[in-house]
Amino acid sequence: MRAYFNKNFTGTADQIRALQYSGHDVVVSHTDPGHAMLEAARGCGMTAIVEPRNLDSDLYLEYIEDLLRVLRIDAFIPGKLAEQFAEQPTRFPQAIVPAAPQTLRLINNKAQFMADWPEELLPLPRWQVFHTLAQFDAARADLTTAGVRLCMKPAEGIYASGFRMLSDTPRVTSFLKGELYEMSTAAAREMIAAADTWPEYLLMHTLPGDERSVDCAALNGELLGCVVRRKTSQDQIIEVRPDLVDVARAMARRYHLSGLFNFQTRDDRAGTAHLLEINTRASGGIRNALASGVNLPGLLLDAVSGVQRPDVMTPTQVMHVREDKRARRV
Repeated sequence: MRAYFNKNFTGTADQIRALQYSGHDVVVSHTDPGHAMLEAARGCGMTAIVEPRNLDSDLYLEYIEDLLRVLRIDAFIPGKLAEQFAEQPTRFPQAIVPAAPQTLRLINNKAQFMADWPEELLPLPRWQVFHTLAQFDAARADLTTAGVRLCMKPAEGIYASGFRMLSDTPRVTSFLKGELYEMSTAAAREMIAAADTWPEYLLMHTLPGDERSVDCAALNGELLGCVVRRKTSQDQIIEVRPDLVDVARAMARRYHLSGLFNFQTRDDRAGTAHLLEINTRASGGIRNALASGVNLPGLLLDAVSGVQRPDVMTPTQVMHVREDKRARRV
């Protein structure tokens, strides 16, 4: 089967390398000739294509449509403009889009997603939405609990953009350490009051326990593979967590997910996991999940090509994973 990855985040290079010995023919494109995606493709002996720059959306869709036809692509895993490809399934039947367009809109808005999520599957931290300073103050009054810090984050955004941990008094140590994701409540109030308009934001409890990232592959709502990573200050620990695999299976079915997706959890003081968010794309730390030996992109392409497996592929033992960061000459 011939699979195609268009322009996407740098972490996609890890998926491409994972497919080197999968038996699938892989084509990769990006506008930057030296991008990690293309470097990975070249290093694996795959077809690497430099996309034209500065195409508007309509022209880019036409470019991809022509490329899919000329290269006879069987499976297209979109990165750039994934939502637009999802909107036109008859025009792009090869596209493995994360979910139906209306589902993507629901998931991409954290407030809507959290309101829709069934907490009997996995509880959520306490949260409220605010658009104005008055709503922020009211939410803060309702959520304030002794010993619990609050945080704020945009309803729509990626990679912690706009996320801040709040403190009632400025912390000099945080400033001196350069902790960018902390802000005093007074500074947050001043910023919200000064804005002409304030986007939809969430104010929510932070939890003190372990944080986990759960990386998954699914096709048409059926979970194919799942890797649970517990984050520590030194490394990441691949865990055997059937309970979170069950959550992943239910999540895939509820939202009829396809492709790679990821969700984040954090434990409360009692050690109970709470759902923080879901992303309908591979996580930035997908390389750590792939180090477990569970080849998530390989499982996806196998399933598209008709391979059937009796159960979800998961790690069978606990293992520690640590990134080895190296410089390279180009």
